[in-house]
Amino acid sequence: MDLPTLAENLAIPDGYRTEIIEGSLVVSPTPSYRHARIIRSIERLLDRNGPEGLESLQWVTVEIPQDEDRFVPDLSVLPTAVVDGDAWDGPDWLRSADDLELAVEVVSRSSVRYDWEAKTAGYARAAVPYYLVVDPLKCEIALFSDPVEGVYRTVERAVPGAAVRLGEPFGFEVEAAALLQ
Repeated sequence: MDLPTLAENLAIPDGYRTEIIEGSLVVSPTPSYRHARIIRSIERLLDRNGPEGLESLQWVTVEIPQDEDRFVPDLSVLPTAVVDGDAWDGPDWLRSADDLELAVEVVSRSSVRYDWEAKTAGYARAAVPYYLVVDPLKCEIALFSDPVEGVYRTVERAVPGAAVRLGEPFGFEVEAAALLQ
């Protein structure tokens, strides 16, 4: 049985989610309340400042088409047409990471390596324009951008008191303190 089929048919306990990362099946606990609050803060920023035609969604599965890894970003920002499934012939719960405008991950103790390494590489391979990592453990945020040939060429980091800037089509700053309070 292949990994995508196994992941779709795996019986996992309540409170866990399944991803395929670097060709391995990963089952992890669902987020804490602090984690959820960070994501909600980012959603509010996007609601106030984000461009028309994009939607922010939690708990959606995206496939890295270059290697068939499947990630479940804490927050995915996709064009509305992609969310609606226009020109998509795959399952309704899956979309291609190629279509992401922004992926957001909030680091937890169980996700450090995945969020900082494996997912950074995967989102870069899929040429996701922006990847925002919020790390409450390090008390910093990092914005990866400008993916070229599977590698992000730019990384901006910020600690409370500083911010990173999401370029077009977003065009606004994300203050570290607002997310790491």
